[in-house]
Amino acid sequence: VYCCTILDSNMLLIRNNSYWMIYRFNRLLSSCQSKNGENLFSSSMALNSTMKKLFDSKQYKEALNLFDQNFKISTDSTIDMAIKACTISKDYKRGIRIQQGLSSQSRNNSYIQAALLCFYRKSFTNAFNI
Repeated sequence: VYCCTILDSNMLLIRNNSYWMIYRFNRLLSSCQSKNGENLFSSSMALNSTMKKLFDSKQYKEALNLFDQNFKISTDSTIDMAIKACTISKDYKRGIRIQQGLSSQSRNNSYIQAALLCFYRKSFTNAFNI
């Protein structure tokens, strides 16, 4: 009985921490936008850090929206995360749009190439299952 009580309270604690994390990320996102919707990120490092936090908390749609708003200051690392988020969330149109907007330098990045291979493999696999 004691073991079950600990397990139940730990599960409740984990669930509450997850809600708290989501709340904090939503607050962080809203604080990074001005009232007219323009981005307030001063650097690609801040964008990359925020996207990583969203990606790690499985908030892929929010990460992709943030990426779209800040594409001009994105780095190859940020692009890699965005492609992976498209793969996981099955947002194939957005993934293709990201790929089409890549510079030649980014297209030659091995991490982005690997992410694109996974993206297209997954999208073709899902297309055959329809």
